[in-house]
Amino acid sequence: MQSTRKRESKTIRPSKRAAGDQVLGMDRGITRRDFLNATLLASGSLLLDPLSPADLVAQNSVQRASQDDWTGYGGIGDYANSNGNTTGVMEAGHQIRDGEFERLPANLIETGETYDCVVVGGGISGLAAALIFQRQAGKGKTCLVLDNHPIFGGEAKRNEFLVDGQRLVAHQGSAFYPVPYPHSFIARFYESIGLEKPKLEYQKWSGFAPEMPLSRTPYLSGGATSGFYFGSKFGQRPGTWLTDPWGKKLDGAPLSAQARAELLRYQAGPADPHDPKARAPEYAGDAISRRLDTITLEDHLREKHRISRDTVRAFLSPLEGGGYGLGPDALSGYTAYAADMLHPLDISDETGDQMFPDGNSGFARLITKTLIPESIAGDNSVEAVCRGAVNFAELDKAGSAARVRLDSTVVWVKHDGDPATSEAVTVAYARGGKVYRVKARSVVMAGGSWTAKHIVRDLPEDRASAYAQFYRAPCMMANVAVRNWRFLYKLGISGGQWFEGIGNYVQVRKMATCGVDSPTFGPDSPTVLTLKVLYSYPGVATKEQGHRGRAEMIATPFRDYERQIRGQFTELFARSGFDAGRDIAGIILNRWGHAYLSPAPGFFFGKDGKPAPGEVLRAAPFGRIAFANTDLSGVMDHRYSILEADRAVGQLLDQVLSE
Repeated sequence: MQSTRKRESKTIRPSKRAAGDQVLGMDRGITRRDFLNATLLASGSLLLDPLSPADLVAQNSVQRASQDDWTGYGGIGDYANSNGNTTGVMEAGHQIRDGEFERLPANLIETGETYDCVVVGGGISGLAAALIFQRQAGKGKTCLVLDNHPIFGGEAKRNEFLVDGQRLVAHQGSAFYPVPYPHSFIARFYESIGLEKPKLEYQKWSGFAPEMPLSRTPYLSGGATSGFYFGSKFGQRPGTWLTDPWGKKLDGAPLSAQARAELLRYQAGPADPHDPKARAPEYAGDAISRRLDTITLEDHLREKHRISRDTVRAFLSPLEGGGYGLGPDALSGYTAYAADMLHPLDISDETGDQMFPDGNSGFARLITKTLIPESIAGDNSVEAVCRGAVNFAELDKAGSAARVRLDSTVVWVKHDGDPATSEAVTVAYARGGKVYRVKARSVVMAGGSWTAKHIVRDLPEDRASAYAQFYRAPCMMANVAVRNWRFLYKLGISGGQWFEGIGNYVQVRKMATCGVDSPTFGPDSPTVLTLKVLYSYPGVATKEQGHRGRAEMIATPFRDYERQIRGQFTELFARSGFDAGRDIAGIILNRWGHAYLSPAPGFFFGKDGKPAPGEVLRAAPFGRIAFANTDLSGVMDHRYSILEADRAVGQLLDQVLSE
């Protein structure tokens, strides 16, 4: 699939590309007009806030980054300059990787600040760590969160569009949440930040067309209103849709008899439910889970469903491992069950997966509002927090016990002296072309493993070796705003999957009403379709797949991806009335270079008699530094972000700050 994308972007001749661009609507100016308006609004906001020269430099650099050919259009609203890893964020990260901060510069700026706790990373884990610290450390304790993005949230952020007068919201990364047991730690944490009723209210059907069941999430819902598309890869020119493919037992699909039989076995469940190799673990660390961690997910699927490697790679990759960024050939077999070890309430029609309109950005906003009450306009209700504007000046207000400092890339964390006896940690961050230093009595490293291993300058060998086993894979979340989705409704589907080209699937979803303009929704309503682009290279080592994927994602300009997306939608939906130039109102790319932890066999429970890398980092603080972030658990799930934050803060309060 990846080689197909490369080939498409290289073989279109200029004259044919120009003609094709007109058909695809590449000459339409709607995204550019919105782009210009968003930039002007952002520039105007600078006149309203009394910012320092360093702040102005930082914000202007972000605005310039959002206008480049790589970052592309960022939408409207508070998140317009922070769609994924923008050029500025990426370049700052690469400076750390390339060793440009091996020594602190001579012109280092001393802020004169000392905090009881500095949290590195403003994603859900970092924000949760700050809130938990504020609650448990006691009155008078101070905490600073340093984040490298223009707005907090990490991968839990939103995109916003204005389409025909209606504001549309979509997630940039972290998406849904399951309803927890009412007395669990997660449920109590939700309640403490204002989410007292985890089951949200959703849009009702509107219009004269007969109602079609819709998902609450952007993931394929399956069932009668789903479809499979078979194109030229399957000898179909033009391509063809098969609706309700599983209900029809794949009858009519252009597949070999073997592929059809194996896919139906896969859909039906384990070939032999009594086979010990088909059983799910009862708890993390039991014999079943440990065996699964010695094999790949691909091998587990083959033995569980008695299907071939070719079928796995042709039809199930990368979606079977999509929650970890790569295909099942690169992942531990235990990844199929790891997230279930938190045991959410049984998913049913009445409960099911829940999702804020902007994904788990809703949690980032609720935590931040609780941490700094004036940070988001309005009261503490879920609806007000979802809709309110961010008061950026309140985030880093002098004298506040809790502060969040944005556009601040941490480049150096090191104990002052021997970690065993040190009384402080130096934390340096780059902002607006300058490097600043603060002091901390304790530090929570809540950013991703790919930067933490470079930033902590006195990291001991055991932790460094552990971090070397963390492999990360990229992902691009492309949010495509369309003026309606009648082209899907005419096909009889609300979502569909394909097996060639860019991305793998789209799914229409009804939105939670707490953060959208309209309480109703139908085929003529504007919406955002999210295209999740994964970069897998079956058969290549896990680490190398991540490197190749990042190289491909970084090398592709915004306009080339826009052309591919418009072409893909035209291929899939033109015969049901879709017109890319008319129907696409805007495209935002959210590129995440290290979106997913990709645990290879041995990650969860260790191998060769050595402990699991996550356990090495979680067991105890290193001096005055504790480690958080969801990747330590091996599960890409916001609940683990919160749990890891709670553990890290508890370790610091018990073992470091209690002295």
